[in-house]
Amino acid sequence: MPAALEEGLGKISRHIQMGDQYVGLVGDTVVATMRVRLVGRVGVVSRVGVRQSFRGRRIGSMLIDYAENLMKHMNASVIEVEIYGAVETQLDFYKKMGYHETGRMERLGEEIVVMQKSLLESDMELED
Repeated sequence: MPAALEEGLGKISRHIQMGDQYVGLVGDTVVATMRVRLVGRVGVVSRVGVRQSFRGRRIGSMLIDYAENLMKHMNASVIEVEIYGAVETQLDFYKKMGYHETGRMERLGEEIVVMQKSLLESDMELED
């Protein structure tokens, strides 16, 4: 189970009230979660997780697409993803979505990989 889904309903509901936690539901079951916040002109996405039994259904892609659209509408110029946990298995997913690694750090003993993607139209056209 992704750590983001194990945080407990208290912590998740606090972040929902703060307006930065998004969850994917199938019936009454939380199958996916992510946090999105704007820091200056940088959209920061963290704690993305999809339950193992629901992977391969484009749920993670839809969450990231939603975050990108949300941040574009909030005038972010860059979106940054913080990847926790099974880092190496997630890198290809984000690379396929146009992200590139910008750094690695450790927080509370957990490795975090930071990846970014430009949200500016002129930068995206240059990548194509």
